[in-house]
Amino acid sequence: MLRHLEKWFEPAVIVTMLSAIIALVFADVIARFAFSTSIAVANELARFCFVYMIYFGVSYAIRERRHMRVTVILDMLPEGLRRWVFALAELIFLAYSIAVCWLGFVIAEQALDRGKILSSTEWPLSVLYAAIIMSGALSALRLAHSLYRVVAHGDTHLGPQTDI
Repeated sequence: MLRHLEKWFEPAVIVTMLSAIIALVFADVIARFAFSTSIAVANELARFCFVYMIYFGVSYAIRERRHMRVTVILDMLPEGLRRWVFALAELIFLAYSIAVCWLGFVIAEQALDRGKILSSTEWPLSVLYAAIIMSGALSALRLAHSLYRVVAHGDTHLGPQTDI
């Protein structure tokens, strides 16, 4: 059960958010042309879905090892050294993801303390910022797993993970 959740969580969120964006934007376009009005909540929810889709896409790209990286120097290194340079790069990215998660928490907390709300749905703005927290945490978990695979097994393969 956990293996399926781990494998399909981000894709399910991404597909759901994209579907919602398409439906919301389509409904708003129909409302504008057919009824000369706009659905204010549709624009806000579509923006909300877009933010979540992008942030969950980051952790999914990390899981699949499809995020952008420059590997020119890494490719020129001998296999033994490549492993440790790759591990260092993953460690730096892990530290960055933890920092993103923490700063997302700080930003969400400040928005909550100030009573900031989204205009149409009147949800707290921190609900939108929660995407940063979740993405940072998921990215950190994905990177920790990748770092473990590099250090323990010497896996410096840059394509999708094969053990999941």
